[in-house]
Amino acid sequence: MSDCIKPRARKPLVESSQNDFVLYDGECIYCRTYARKSRFRTSDGRRLRFIDGRNVPDLVDELRRDGCDLEDGMILVLQSRRYQGAEAMEALSSLAVEPGLVNMLTRWVGSSSERARFFYPWFRRLRQVGLWMAGKSGFRK
Repeated sequence: MSDCIKPRARKPLVESSQNDFVLYDGECIYCRTYARKSRFRTSDGRRLRFIDGRNVPDLVDELRRDGCDLEDGMILVLQSRRYQGAEAMEALSSLAVEPGLVNMLTRWVGSSSERARFFYPWFRRLRQVGLWMAGKSGFRK
């Protein structure tokens, strides 16, 4: 389990639920498609934002210093808590209230901790293969 899941005692990365987001790798075709096709709503009804980590290197670095490395999986910031990988899928499953194939898949995978922990490493491998096929590299320096 990543340190990423625990609430931070220090100044939160985000200031309000209006700033909840998922940070993903925009160079990955699978991640990009997931971000484009997903329709998540926060508890106050707002659309959850997806942010391409390639466009915000300072945020990626800040999260890495706090124990959330985007190379290890997508990062969800929700109500000032940080989730990563399978834990993010679990948290997203409750936000996938709108119809659609991606939301249905998220609800199914994320509704079970065991399923999320089983499938998420395969999703990461898909990302690695997709990046390799596109001739792109990950976030590790």
